[in-house]
Amino acid sequence: MIPILKKIGVPEQTPFVPDPFQVEAIEKLRDADVIVSAPTGSGKTYIAVEAMAEVLAKGGRVWYASPLKALSNSKFIEFSDKFGPDQVGLLTGDHKVNYDAPIIVGTTEILRNQLYDAMSRGGNLAADMVIMDEAHYLGDPDRGVVWEEVLIYISPRVRLLLLSATASNVRELAEWLTRIRGSRAEAIIAHKRPVPLHPLFLFPEGELASLSKGGALNPKVRNFIEQNPYQRRGGPVQVPVGRILRVLEEADLLPAIFFLKSRSDCDLALQRCYHSAGRQDQLDRIRLESRLEELLDRYPFLKSHKHLKYILGPGVAAHHAGHMPHWKMVVEHLMQEGLLKAIFATSTVAAGVNFPARTVVICQSDRFNGREFSDLTATELLQMTGRAGRRGMDRIGFALVIPGPFQKPDLIHSLFKAPPDPVISQIHINFSMVLNLLLSNDPDQIKTLLELSLASFQQGRSAGGDELTELFDDLGDLVAEGACGSAEKSLDLAEKNQYLHREERSLRRIRPRLVRESFLKAGLVPGRLFETSSGQVYCMLSAVEKRGRDGMNAAKVREDLGLKKGAVRLKWMPLSRAARLLNARLDLDPDKKPKEIAQLIRQAANREYETLDPADLMADDSRLRALDSRLDQVVSELAVLPCLDCPIIWACQLDREGDIPYLMDMIRSMEERNRSAGRILWSNFMRRLEFLKFEGFVTQDGELTEDGRWTSRLRLDHPLIFAAGIRADAWPEDNPALLAALVAPYVVDKDREGDGEPQSLRAWPGLSEAWLKLEKATTPMIKSLLAAGFETPLIRIRPALAIYSWATLGLWDDAVRIYGLDPGDMAMLVFRTADNLRQMAGLSESHPKLAPAAKAAVDLIMKEPVITPL
Repeated sequence: MIPILKKIGVPEQTPFVPDPFQVEAIEKLRDADVIVSAPTGSGKTYIAVEAMAEVLAKGGRVWYASPLKALSNSKFIEFSDKFGPDQVGLLTGDHKVNYDAPIIVGTTEILRNQLYDAMSRGGNLAADMVIMDEAHYLGDPDRGVVWEEVLIYISPRVRLLLLSATASNVRELAEWLTRIRGSRAEAIIAHKRPVPLHPLFLFPEGELASLSKGGALNPKVRNFIEQNPYQRRGGPVQVPVGRILRVLEEADLLPAIFFLKSRSDCDLALQRCYHSAGRQDQLDRIRLESRLEELLDRYPFLKSHKHLKYILGPGVAAHHAGHMPHWKMVVEHLMQEGLLKAIFATSTVAAGVNFPARTVVICQSDRFNGREFSDLTATELLQMTGRAGRRGMDRIGFALVIPGPFQKPDLIHSLFKAPPDPVISQIHINFSMVLNLLLSNDPDQIKTLLELSLASFQQGRSAGGDELTELFDDLGDLVAEGACGSAEKSLDLAEKNQYLHREERSLRRIRPRLVRESFLKAGLVPGRLFETSSGQVYCMLSAVEKRGRDGMNAAKVREDLGLKKGAVRLKWMPLSRAARLLNARLDLDPDKKPKEIAQLIRQAANREYETLDPADLMADDSRLRALDSRLDQVVSELAVLPCLDCPIIWACQLDREGDIPYLMDMIRSMEERNRSAGRILWSNFMRRLEFLKFEGFVTQDGELTEDGRWTSRLRLDHPLIFAAGIRADAWPEDNPALLAALVAPYVVDKDREGDGEPQSLRAWPGLSEAWLKLEKATTPMIKSLLAAGFETPLIRIRPALAIYSWATLGLWDDAVRIYGLDPGDMAMLVFRTADNLRQMAGLSESHPKLAPAAKAAVDLIMKEPVITPL
């Protein structure tokens, strides 16, 4: 290790000389579209700045798109410093600054919406060049569709510059762009990192070693793995961060970014290192305190932040989505300026946030992908290790692998040598896309557009395209007489049917346990007699929780019950020890003396008791209510599926040897390999088109009705549900706070729910009535969407309560408490609610009362501490 560690230090300062790939990209951009693929921190922004300067010199205009609002804000400030504040504008939804400037910085969604507007007018985007930063987002499962839409819709006259992290199929993307735009697209690929990376392994006793040796896994590391095999265990990762920080400091490997599994692990790491990681030296502490004071003067509401003591003590901070945007900005500034020893972050920090360190610490080899934990990919590891080594500040960067229950060092070693993952099309059809395409295209033109998709291009290059078409045709013939009527709809309905039935079975399996727990909680009150599985009778005396388990103190019911030190002899046991409750409850008045209580229990030993019937207790358990509510919803969703009345349902319910199930399995398998094929895109477009015709948004000739035209401006996840409320005048136009509250439930993530029992709607004047009115207006549309096999939002009340509290009372901590999640989650709820309200505010021509109410609602919720000043 000594020769490696001797490389640590600040490189010699020399005049800046562009790298060859930067020069090549700038030259080729003058005559062609360009995709640049290069490691993080290699200087892709330099290419963008030079390209923008050339466009400005010719009097042209540039649109710079990034995936994140925070990244757009950062680039706006950077470019304003470079070109002057009058030359740069910002469009992110939250901020609208100097929007007529020749350089516009904004999010990709805003760019896509501007393209929709230009297409509807029959015009072009007011730009001569579009720069798309973080272009590998084209393969993002949730947001890739927006990137692909932009690339399909944008006029060939507009020069394209795509800046991407390393991907394995950049040349394929360039070929696709060349094909759909009719002009040459060049791929510029750089593999060399600006700062060399050296992978390390930290043994439990504190010894540092190279992860690899001679191109293979270090034999010493391999021996350690064999003696300590990978074994995933539940619970948080017990990372000894304090000890690790001391090792890193001794080896001069700080500052560091620790990538941990979850938010709670990040916050727990702060506590673990508070007393064990050492403190800043005096000079560093003075610099830190001075800079921190400046930042807190900008955000005074952060002066009481509970994590300040970790910054001022060991010089560490946590950075994850649970924190407020302002706090994350403070942490980013301090890290960028070299004032922190370490940051504890989730892997999402690896994308789109710029605060590199000398060392990144990899604490696990898996990552949560939104549904489950799966092994890291080569690209994900590249994004994480891309933060290791600060250009101009480090001669070498390090990636430190920490052993643990979620770590596979041999996998990490292999990923360092593996090529990055390819960018795969994630395009899919949604109602907003269909409506906006119909504004300026007829269905035949749209079919041609969809054939330009990256998905169609990639499928055309892969094996199995013809076979998939044949399978679709065969399935279509088999289900032609069924309720679905088409192969595409049969697949959607089968998947929904299976998912709902699986969830129903799971809920019904869980319910008896919850019923028993609820019954025991309600029935086990002081004085209740109960019997254990061994037949012994006890008297419950008091509820006592131990180590997070619900339990009780109880006394055995027997004739010789005595006292111990003047008190009744007690035994603690969990509630589950009660096999059955008896229909008897002793009068254990608190004023009774222990002797009297013991006498009552002795007397009870000579009697016979019947078992208490659960029906005699009205248990009120929030968990049981939530389960029953979801079970009712699942049953209702199953009931409206057309499968129940299908004449050939028996054919779909055969075992997997049946023709229809077999074909469905084959198609799903091939679709997984060939994501979103052109044939599937067109079929999904037609399904939505037919639904829009049925609901009166599109004429039979394929033209938008008046309702369809204004609904097309609702570029939301669920535009038809919003439109149903607008059609029925159910959105509260005279009360912006209520309007904001009613929008909120439609924007929350399905997989997150707050802790605790939410308050009742009735506790808030007017909210209950407004909600019932909106629910009545939107329920028919939701049922129609479900019956047609389309996704609908899972509506929860808690977001409405939290937003209404924030809009009316303005007490941030109260709103966060009502929402039941982290402050960062509450801030995201506000941001997304505001984004949806802005779409409604855009309906000023068609709905002159609703639009200003929506704009006023945005102003009510976009206030400190949510808004982030630039």
